[in-house]
Amino acid sequence: MQSIIKINTDEQKPSCSICIYSRKLSGLKELSCQKRGIVFADFVCKKFSLDIMAKTARRKRGLDRSRIAQEDFCI
Repeated sequence: MQSIIKINTDEQKPSCSICIYSRKLSGLKELSCQKRGIVFADFVCKKFSLDIMAKTARRKRGLDRSRIAQEDFCI
């Protein structure tokens, strides 16, 4: 299932690498776009639509255990 969401996020800039119209070409860095043909991964056109499944999630922050002591949890 493909989503048609047109948004600009601060986390990841719009590019053909996360567009619903692009597909990876085997063995090459370029992508095959249904609208523009062969394009680079960082190319963006006005038909850009975000593919939610292609977007990479940010890694969660780890807990800094060196700053936590047993006394912090006592009442």
